[in-house]
Amino acid sequence: MGAIKSLSLSSRTKKMRASVILLLSCTIMACDNTQKPSLSQNLQEALIIGSAESPDPVLLKVEELEKSGIAKDVVVMESFPVQIHLKAPKHIIDELNEIPRVQGSLY
Repeated sequence: MGAIKSLSLSSRTKKMRASVILLLSCTIMACDNTQKPSLSQNLQEALIIGSAESPDPVLLKVEELEKSGIAKDVVVMESFPVQIHLKAPKHIIDELNEIPRVQGSLY
């Protein structure tokens, strides 16, 4: 009878450990998932027009922001000056729009 009690206790302990691990895993995943949507909710879509100079300071800044993960879904259109579609926080879009630009000419 003593061996059966010992086996039962060990089985209970294993189940308890498994339950604790499962609970911790779910908690960690829930915390991780709650942070991601808030980051993507703050992103706004924008069309940014570059500068008619080389190197283009607007394009350089966008590339820097994309590498750091601040700007997302960056698409650079082949035009002169470049047209850049992206998603970024509003204050970043405002900063990009404030960069001085050289206007291109048609002739």
